Amino acid sequence: MQKIVKRLFSAPSIRLNTLVVLEVVILLMVSLGGLFYFTRKSLVEESKKDALQRLEGAVQHVDNVLLSIEQTAGNFYIDLSEHLDRPDRIQNYCRHMVECNPNIMGCAIAFKPGYYEGRDLFMSYVHRRKYNSPELVITDQPVNIPYTKQEWYTTTMTTGRPGWIDPRQNIDSKSEPVVTFCLPIHDKNHERVGVMGVGLSVNLLSQIVLENKPSPHSYSLMLGHDGTYIVHPDRKKLSGQTVFDNPDVANSPTAIAAAKATLKGVAGEGSFSMNDETWYAFYKPFVRNDVPGRSMESLEWTISTIYPKADIFGEYNHLVFHVLGIVLIGLLVFHFLARKAIRGQLKPLAVLTESAERIAEGHYDDTISDTKRTDEIGVFQRHFQVMQQALAADISRQEEQQAILNERHEQLRKLYREIQENDQVKTTFLHNVTNRMIAPSESILESVTTLCDNYQDIALADANRETENIKQQSETILELLSHKFTVSSTERRKEVDHE
Repeated sequence: MQKIVKRLFSAPSIRLNTLVVLEVVILLMVSLGGLFYFTRKSLVEESKKDALQRLEGAVQHVDNVLLSIEQTAGNFYIDLSEHLDRPDRIQNYCRHMVECNPNIMGCAIAFKPGYYEGRDLFMSYVHRRKYNSPELVITDQPVNIPYTKQEWYTTTMTTGRPGWIDPRQNIDSKSEPVVTFCLPIHDKNHERVGVMGVGLSVNLLSQIVLENKPSPHSYSLMLGHDGTYIVHPDRKKLSGQTVFDNPDVANSPTAIAAAKATLKGVAGEGSFSMNDETWYAFYKPFVRNDVPGRSMESLEWTISTIYPKADIFGEYNHLVFHVLGIVLIGLLVFHFLARKAIRGQLKPLAVLTESAERIAEGHYDDTISDTKRTDEIGVFQRHFQVMQQALAADISRQEEQQAILNERHEQLRKLYREIQENDQVKTTFLHNVTNRMIAPSESILESVTTLCDNYQDIALADANRETENIKQQSETILELLSHKFTVSSTERRKEVDHE
C-alpha cells in the first residue's frame, strides 16, 4: 500500500517539481543570456568610449606641444628672415630656440648649397644630448650623411610647404629619434633658400601617449601615414619599422586587417587575434586644433589603444562565474523549497488516493475528511467526499432491498415446497381446472423461475414486479380453487344431502 501511495504521490511531485525548476532554469538562462550579452556589449562600448576619451586627451596634449614648437619656430623665423645675410648668427638662433622651449629636442638650420659665398654646404645644428637634459651639443657638420640627403631637408625644399616629418634617426646616429617641424626659408625675393627644422623628441611623445594606459596590460601607440611607429612601448620598433613589419602582425590576418583599418583616418574599433590571444584596438586620427595662422596640413597620424581581451572582460568573466555560482545555489535551494511546497500541496491527493483504493476494495463506509482549502484540490476533495457519501447511501439501500428480496425469495421457496407437497392431493383437483389455471400457473412459474435464476443480480423493481405478478396470479388460482372447493363442497353437500 505504501508503495502504491509513494508511486502515486512522490512521482508526480518529482515530475512537477522538475518541470517547475526546468521552466525557472529556462527563464533564468534567457534572462541571464540577455543580461550577459548586453553587459558584454556595454563593456566594449564603455571601453571604446573610455579609450577614445583618453586618446582625445593625449591628442590634445600632444597637439599643444606641437603648437608650442610651431609658434616658437615661427617667432624665430621672423627674426631670422631679416638677418639671412649674417651666417654668424644662425647658430645663436638654433641655440636660443632649444633653450627657450623645453619641448624642443634640437634645431637645425640648413641652406642650399652655395648660398653663402665660399661655403658649399652650410648648416647649424644644436640639440640636447638627451631628452630633458640641459646639456647641448652644437655642430655644423653632419656626422653620418649630408643634410642635403635627409628627408626633412629634401621634402621641404621640394614642396616649399611647412609641416611635420615622421620620425627618422636624426643627423647624429647617437641622438634620439625626433619628429621634425620644417619651415622653408625664403629670402627677400621670396626665393626658397633653406630649411629650418625643429625636432620634438619621440621620448616626449611616448611619455604623453604611453601614459594613456587604461588597464594593466593595455598600451597605446602612434602610427605615421604609412604605418611607421612614431610611439610604441618597445623602443626597438622606433627605428623606421612599420606595423606591417611586426612578425606578430604579419602572421595574423585579423591583425593586418585591424592595422589597415587603423590607417584609414577614421575613428573606430576592431578585434584581432595575435599569439593565440584576442585583442581589441580603439583608434582615432590625430586631428590638430585649427588656430589662426597655423599650417593645417594633415599629419596622417593615428593614435591607438590596444587592449587584451582579458583586461576588458576579466572582471566580467569573474562576475559571470560568481553569478552562475549564485544561480546554481539558488536553483538548488529553490528545488528543495519547491519540492517541499509541492509535496505539501499534493498531500491531500495521497489521502484521496488511499481512500479510493479502500472504496475499490469494498469499504464503502470509509469517511473522507473535511477540508478548508479553496483551490482545485480542495474542490476535488469535497466533490469526492459527496460522491463517497452518495455511494455509501446507495449501497446501503441496495443491501436493504437485497435483504427484502432474500426474505421474499425464501418465502417463495417455502411456498413452492408446500405446493409440491400438496401436488398429489391437488392433482385430481387441478386436472379439472387445468384449462383455466394453466395461464396463471405459467405466469407464476415464469416469475418464480426469474427470481430463482436471477435473485442475486435482479433489480429491486423487477423483483417487486415479479412478486406482484406471482401474488396476482396466486390470488387468481386461489380464487379458482376456492370457487372449485366451494363447488366441490356444495356438490358434496348435495351428494350428502342427496344421499
